[in-house]
Amino acid sequence: MAQTKDGNESRTATKKRPNEESSPDKERTITGARAVINGLEEQGAEVVFGIIGGAIMPIYDELGKSDKIRHVTTTHEQGAIHAADAYARVTGKPGVVFATSGPGASNLMTGVANAYMDSSPVISFTGQVATPLIGQDSFQEVDVRGMSDPITKHNYLVMEPKEVPKTIRKSFHLAQSGRPGPIVVDLPKDVQMGEFTREEDSQDEKEFKGYEVNPDVNGQEVEDLADSLLAAERPVVLIGGGIAQAGAESELMKVVEELELPVASSLMGLGCVNSRDPHLIGMVGMHGSGPANKAIAKSDFLLAVGTRLDDRITGNVEEFAPRAEIAHVDIDPAEMGKIIQPDFPVVGDAKKVLSSLNDLVEGKGQIDKEWWGQIRSWFDKYSMDSKGGESVLKPQEVVRALSELTDNDETIVTTGVGQHQMWAAQHYEFTYPNQLITSGGLGTMGFGFPAGIGAQIAAPDRPVVTVTGDGSFQMNIQELTTAVRERLPITVVILRNGSLGMVRQWQQLFFDNRLVETLIDEGTPSLAKVTEAYGGKGISVAEEEGLRPAMQEALNYDRGPSVVECFVAEEENVFPMVPAGAANENFILGEGDA
Repeated sequence: MAQTKDGNESRTATKKRPNEESSPDKERTITGARAVINGLEEQGAEVVFGIIGGAIMPIYDELGKSDKIRHVTTTHEQGAIHAADAYARVTGKPGVVFATSGPGASNLMTGVANAYMDSSPVISFTGQVATPLIGQDSFQEVDVRGMSDPITKHNYLVMEPKEVPKTIRKSFHLAQSGRPGPIVVDLPKDVQMGEFTREEDSQDEKEFKGYEVNPDVNGQEVEDLADSLLAAERPVVLIGGGIAQAGAESELMKVVEELELPVASSLMGLGCVNSRDPHLIGMVGMHGSGPANKAIAKSDFLLAVGTRLDDRITGNVEEFAPRAEIAHVDIDPAEMGKIIQPDFPVVGDAKKVLSSLNDLVEGKGQIDKEWWGQIRSWFDKYSMDSKGGESVLKPQEVVRALSELTDNDETIVTTGVGQHQMWAAQHYEFTYPNQLITSGGLGTMGFGFPAGIGAQIAAPDRPVVTVTGDGSFQMNIQELTTAVRERLPITVVILRNGSLGMVRQWQQLFFDNRLVETLIDEGTPSLAKVTEAYGGKGISVAEEEGLRPAMQEALNYDRGPSVVECFVAEEENVFPMVPAGAANENFILGEGDA
């Protein structure tokens, strides 16, 4: 028996949690900080990404006593939240982030907005100055709740320790139910350190006025949709990321195969239909395929499922599917008519709606084969193929080579934002939902590499590759420290063209080739050597002959991150391209068209 500080005996054979003491009063009381960790453990959180700071130190102190939660220290808060975002998309569970007050919290906001635009369930816990100091411009104080209000599904400023447990339960419920989204929980330091009794935890949870988790599907609306779909001669299905979030890919394919429907995909929907499936006609939108954009423009019925129908998809709204009746299926009623007014608005879970739709169309025939003949003629006319040569490394060929070398059902692909993102979308063969982890709505440069970190931690036994550019990679290059420290075998393929390529492309095509502040090669070091300096593996390649061996060497490296720096043709541009304000069917195929 061992003596405690108050002289009582305790049995050392029974392992107590480090925060537990034998006093009955201590067993009845709990701090706000301890309640945060208990709440995360109760919700099944296994990983937290973040950076410690003064205002969140009490929570970190309690985190250090937990044997259930792994903490991944990143080098910047933006890296932490992008990693948590990818972790959520891969696992289907909320990603969790810790950050301190002031600059720590404000550094998260780009990632919060990114998660909001892409409907990703990320819960951020931020430290805040003590409640008496709020509103006084105190050291490292910012209005986290006000700042995050327009870019979160919901946010909280917790003013009493006893409110912590139910706030955590509500946060997890809100983040992952209905249309997923980010939650921010702001915790003043005195709330973290303050105590409450366990009896004060009211246990009232999941009470939200006006919030429907999973609205019932209106059967008549689906019947009306089915009747018009069956009557159509030139139907097209347009899918978005909501298919993956609902786990509705099987229900989707039953309808598609039953009626032999052509399917176009948004960027976020890639992988929900296997790239090799003959029903897939390509990505739609600004850099979509010719067949997909032409088919939607000429369709007489468009079934859009799990997509926001945002401007990158529609192009000129007035000329988007101008001859078609439009059905829009989405779990969020706010999306109905926000951009496109549908003829058949159906609010509901995509899995439920498509299952009901399949029951209504089963055995009712298939679409006219002449429509498929027209679509196939567009494949012949509008090819995206771009052959490389031995002396110039083409970015399209880099992506195709990567796709061939990682041809399996396990690889996860993350990207930054820019030309490389579009080349990855166009030329990598995605075979399953959420295989592509990218920034769709916000278009966040620097997303790809920290997202790769989150994806690799979420799926340690699966290959993770990041496709990025020299501009995008350098925005969060500091996370090489994280990847090396955690020994994460991420393969990063950099398409280095010495510029902020997508902006340079616009300057070249639409601003008389006035390249203002987009050329960045001067002053940019060897990114392969920088990787080596961090402790990873760096490889440079400039010719097609050495491309595949270099990539395979990097893919085989398993002691940490590897970077393949590919010096690609500097003025290569992404085509097809829909100019701003143009109809999607009026895409251009090269510089001459612009």
